[in-house]
Amino acid sequence: MMKRNNPIISYYPGFTLIEFIVVISLFSFLFAFSFPSLANLRKTLVGKTIVQKISSQMRIAKIEALNNRKTTKIVFDIAHNKYIYTNSSGKSTHHQIPDEVILYRTNFPLNTLRFYSTGTPSSGGTITLRIGSNLKYVIITPVTGRVRISDKPPSNW
Repeated sequence: MMKRNNPIISYYPGFTLIEFIVVISLFSFLFAFSFPSLANLRKTLVGKTIVQKISSQMRIAKIEALNNRKTTKIVFDIAHNKYIYTNSSGKSTHHQIPDEVILYRTNFPLNTLRFYSTGTPSSGGTITLRIGSNLKYVIITPVTGRVRISDKPPSNW
């Protein structure tokens, strides 16, 4: 008996060109809609990292002032979007803030925070950082020098 080959039911391994185009177009469509969200996610993550880095630098300045019994200082250069840390031996290091984050303002006198040999800050205050449309606050308490990060401005504003 002779087998008939049915061209409609015949089996060919692999994908057809139409199936391949449909899958690629679906991936392109999903990527196009998720890309803005991914870009925003990157900005948010960079912002959180910078806020944590600045608060850590403030804590380090306090500890170094206590350990070496000499004054340390951090100058916030709002015009150039950076801060300058001067350690107890007088060596300064410049820290540029990425473009995703804007050093918006501080309320320290002359935008300078000092930690004296006792570990107390020159004054309490707040550093405001703009990340996209959001504001983050790095708040330092007077006397104790406690540093904290907040989404809300301090209550005494």
